Amino acid sequence: MKNTIISKAPARICLFGDHQDYLGLPVIACAIDKYITVEGEFNSDILLNFNLIDLNKEVCINVNEDLIVIKKGDHIRAVIKTLRTFGCYVNSGMDIKVQSDIYINAGISSSSALTVCLVYFFIKAFGINREINNELIAEIAYRSEVIEQGGSGGKMDQYSIAIGNTIFLETGSRFSYKKIDSGFSSFIIANSGIEKNTDGVLKELRNKATDAIGKVQKFNSKFDILKCKNENIEDYSNILDNESFVYFKAALENHHVTLKALKEMENSNTSTKVLGELMNLHHNILKNKLKITVPKIDQMIDAANLAGAYGSKIVGSGCGGSIVAVSSINNEEKIMKSILEAGAIDVSRVKISKGIF
Repeated sequence: MKNTIISKAPARICLFGDHQDYLGLPVIACAIDKYITVEGEFNSDILLNFNLIDLNKEVCINVNEDLIVIKKGDHIRAVIKTLRTFGCYVNSGMDIKVQSDIYINAGISSSSALTVCLVYFFIKAFGINREINNELIAEIAYRSEVIEQGGSGGKMDQYSIAIGNTIFLETGSRFSYKKIDSGFSSFIIANSGIEKNTDGVLKELRNKATDAIGKVQKFNSKFDILKCKNENIEDYSNILDNESFVYFKAALENHHVTLKALKEMENSNTSTKVLGELMNLHHNILKNKLKITVPKIDQMIDAANLAGAYGSKIVGSGCGGSIVAVSSINNEEKIMKSILEAGAIDVSRVKISKGIF
């Protein structure tokens, strides 16, 4: 066992594919250079003493707890329990500090960053009975946050944070990922200050989308959402009620936007202006069909675009949280000022991160 252990994990932004990973559809996401840090030293006790600096909170956990029942949102205990199933046993006391510059409950995955960071921290401290790589850390974090705690999301957050860079993530049964060059050198992110109900929003929209897709599959047992083309979407309007068709169409349109963005990113001469236009298209679907924006978010988006952003969109589950905007570097200061004037409580220029370390 090592004496002092430090791990860091970045925030993430979803560039294309919000509300897609829980449907088994692909996403494009990237890690950004805002970090959570977990630092600790071993003590002579059997207690894990956590100082959550940003929350002004302390948590004490006996390493011998059975952890049979864990409350939702107790990420620390969920990580420790899940690690046991992978052969990593947190069996000695530590004094641990947790601090972050990631916006909390604002759509850039502060909770997933904490989970990934804790997984890596404890693996560094106590070892594990298998080869350590970023995919392993991501999978443990996913099982801890989504499977163990019954979360409503998919794998995007944990994998994009642990792997870093920009990734195209196939989230369905053919699960895979590949690193890509997004074509962006930097982003503007801005926090509205409006807290989200992440699980509530995700659960509601997931249920509506999966219900609509299920109705289509009952009508056509061979229907495959991954193979449905844009020109075929309207074919299903007659078998779905109006509300179901809205969510069905939104899922497919967002999927097609993601594939167009991937194609542009893989172009040898990637156009950030084209990607910005696709980002606006994606946001309009999220706003007008899934209805996950709020007035302040709308004002921030409008301000960014009027100030010259190539594109901007809400980030995360929605109904609050943050936005991301892309532009030329020489126009970023003007856009950031406009977003602040529109009501944002914080605006930052961020770059792509290489992931956990």
